Amino acid sequence: MFQNTYSALLSGISGIPLEIECFIGGGLPYFSIVGIPAGQAASARERIRSALKSCGYPLPPSRVTINIRPVDPSQPLLAAAYEPLDLPIALTILACQRHIPAAALSGSLFVGELGLSGALRPVNGALSLGYAAKRIAANKLYLPQTNAAEATFSAPCAVYPLHSLDQAIQVLCRRQSLPAMPPAEPAKPLPPPSFLNAIRGQDIGKRSLMIAAAGWHNVLFIGPPGCGKTLLANSLPALLPPLSLEQQIQITEIYSARGLLPAGQSLITARPFRSPHHSISATALIGGGASPRPGEITLAHQGVLFLDELAEFSHAALESLRQPLEEHAIVLNRLKSSLRLPANFLLVASMNPCPCGYYPDSARCHCTSTRLRQYYEKINTPLLDRIDLVVHLAPVKQQDLENSAPAISSAQAVRAVHRAHQAQLTRFRRRSALGAQYNAHMNTEQIQQFCILNESLRSFMHQAYDHYQLSMRSYYKVLKISRTIADLEGSDAIQLPHLTEALQYRLTLPGLSATL
Repeated sequence: MFQNTYSALLSGISGIPLEIECFIGGGLPYFSIVGIPAGQAASARERIRSALKSCGYPLPPSRVTINIRPVDPSQPLLAAAYEPLDLPIALTILACQRHIPAAALSGSLFVGELGLSGALRPVNGALSLGYAAKRIAANKLYLPQTNAAEATFSAPCAVYPLHSLDQAIQVLCRRQSLPAMPPAEPAKPLPPPSFLNAIRGQDIGKRSLMIAAAGWHNVLFIGPPGCGKTLLANSLPALLPPLSLEQQIQITEIYSARGLLPAGQSLITARPFRSPHHSISATALIGGGASPRPGEITLAHQGVLFLDELAEFSHAALESLRQPLEEHAIVLNRLKSSLRLPANFLLVASMNPCPCGYYPDSARCHCTSTRLRQYYEKINTPLLDRIDLVVHLAPVKQQDLENSAPAISSAQAVRAVHRAHQAQLTRFRRRSALGAQYNAHMNTEQIQQFCILNESLRSFMHQAYDHYQLSMRSYYKVLKISRTIADLEGSDAIQLPHLTEALQYRLTLPGLSATL
């Protein structure tokens, strides 16, 4: 007797459709599962055997063989967890024994982990598994009740929530009716908090936050302990434009695949803010492992990655950021395949100006020039060259603490950033400049098209290039930043004040003679 059905598993953050085949024939009683690692197969056999017996359908006294293979052979399976195959394997065995009609499995995709009692447990990546149902043109998707609302955002078919194997049997045998899950509606995003009103002083820090948010520019804050670096970094997500529905689904897909989707929440509507500890490994930061999983840079996709105490991160971790910062994605290569994960994050980093934290205050700082250079050499120049804004923060003065009226309110800052963002969307859409959404993402051709300088401004930039010994990347970053500043000011053309302000963010690090 032969029967097949369809399921799906996560590979990275993508759902890979699978075909599950079952053959029950003569021979000594034996239950084998092929196509997945032996250890995973052994665990699945015991769960499925117990779940079937608990529901009153023990395995037949025959040889039962299960074969699992990708529907598309060009998509190798790099899964970390195979538990979601329990339900489809159990149902295929039952259909092979004619306990449920074979026609009931046709055109359907089943996903779910079984407990020993037959209860269905939640699975990770329901959103991605919904896309897998689309790839095989399934007209029904059955999965655990907890995951059903999430899957409705991606599945193009009817989604049916199940709580147990026994319920699945009753539904497929038409002894029980089960309504399809209604499409979930995305929640409305909350209004941004009044974050700038709580920050005393640090006007240059607030200004740099607005520029970073408006043009998606990476920023590094350098200042003594307690000057407000972390507070500024935590305020950045509230300045960013609201997420589109497509972006919300992208982020939810990532968090669902990692099992980090908050309980009871089917869609993430707020931009992520990730702040890993400086002891994080390179693999945990960029993703990977034997069965590749998204790292912190992917979890920060469409949001903010905050690296506090940048100089304390390992050399390998910082080196691994160079390629994702340029390409906004990370490619994890394996022997037989490669996995591409999104990583379009906004990097915010902070560090002290010296090991003790008080340079150049000679009364409090006693760091030698050698110690200072060794401190900054922990961060290589190619990485610093990929950071757009380097902002030097001074200690907050007492009069700033007592002044409760900020130079610009949170609402004003949000409006200015959103206007600048809208100007970029309109510009790129109108000029058909594909591949860019923010100024920071412009390529060389787009810079020449949108960052036009008159003769006097070109002469000024030539002098700045030679005087500050700018690299080519830094030169173009100055033009991108000046374009963002012009957008914030509502100016169609880049002017001299925009260039001079942009240049101040590319100057020398404290204690070093080399420039960025």
